Amino acid sequence: MRKWSMSVASVLCVLSAAAASGQTPPPTVDELVQIALERNRDLLAARERVAEAQGLLRRAGVRPSPTLDVDYGAGGPLGSPGTDELALRYAQPIELGGKRGKRQAIGLSGVAVAEAEFAARARQLVFDVKTRAAEARAAHAKSAALAEVVTAGREALRLTRARVAEGDAAALDGQLLAVEFARMEAQLATYRGRATAALADLRRIAGLDAAELPSVGPSPELSAAVSLALPDLTARALKMRADLRAASAVERQSAAELELARAEGVPDLTASATYTQDSDTTDGLFAVTSSGQPAPIVDNDKRISIGVSIPLFWRGRNRGNTDAAMARATGARLHREYLESAVPRDVEAAYARWTAARDTVSVFRQDVISQAEQNLVVMREAYTLGQLRLLDVLNERRRLIETRLAHIDAETELAQAAADLERAVGMDLP
Repeated sequence: MRKWSMSVASVLCVLSAAAASGQTPPPTVDELVQIALERNRDLLAARERVAEAQGLLRRAGVRPSPTLDVDYGAGGPLGSPGTDELALRYAQPIELGGKRGKRQAIGLSGVAVAEAEFAARARQLVFDVKTRAAEARAAHAKSAALAEVVTAGREALRLTRARVAEGDAAALDGQLLAVEFARMEAQLATYRGRATAALADLRRIAGLDAAELPSVGPSPELSAAVSLALPDLTARALKMRADLRAASAVERQSAAELELARAEGVPDLTASATYTQDSDTTDGLFAVTSSGQPAPIVDNDKRISIGVSIPLFWRGRNRGNTDAAMARATGARLHREYLESAVPRDVEAAYARWTAARDTVSVFRQDVISQAEQNLVVMREAYTLGQLRLLDVLNERRRLIETRLAHIDAETELAQAAADLERAVGMDLP
């Protein structure tokens, strides 16, 4: 029997080479992460929200636009000819209380919130890709291990049935092998289905077509965390976690909204300048022009006036907006404090999970599989000599298969724990 590979990644390399001979090798996990960051539609939508926040910031800095009113009145249509009036009015709103600066502060915080949320979504996407890739690799590795056993079992069943037909083996041996072989085939079909489903889920997250991802290549193991103490990882998390940065940005934005709500209680002014011209023709009175012709006397009155418009309202009319903004600011502060207290616990739990998975894999890598294979060889020889029953050999082979699958599960748990640790810290740990 061939020696079982001690690494899930090496099994996948063999499978990929056999499945894609003469083709481009399957992408590694790091390459899949890069593809997902470029193609995932949800992440691209989050990036557009950053552009939206930048547009809102530009709009927040726009000053109120002035207005120009033009009025013309004529008395002719109502039976009063010669009575005309022209009025031009220019008005400029003037914001008081620093409202424009406070709107810009809200816009700046909004951009920071959108950028931090985009970074948090990207970090979550990296975690999703790595965990799904680990599941896909595990399903493929289990399928490969079971396929090897099923191939050997098919040959053993054929030989045993031939021996039973010749009277060299009991009929019960053939029946036991047939049941065991059927069980292994059912288990192989299950893991093949899981592998197909895991790849489909991974394609969905990465934004790939079915033909673009026939299998998943290997990824480097997390090793840098070995030299990092838990306090160092916690300090990095408090500095790098995108969700914590987003919470801090939301807190600043809420504080700026509270300041704007208070400023809204200050009324704005509207300064205006008006030019008016009245033309009135005097009935029955005429003047003589230079040519000696009579002409009606027209009275033209022109004037310029300036004014200030001040809205009259009770200052407390804005109290509802102020109270709502104060509640949002308090909630944002409490959420930020909660995250700051939760981040160290997240890092501690992820680090404990990773160290436990690392220790488990280390135990499996200490010739556990090879020793189990040697035990099966010895039991087969003992069965050939008539010292053991076939049922004993089948049980031992079942234990070997379970050990192999447990080894794959341990490797998968290590990969997922490493991804969880990177998610908790908020950055890649090479």
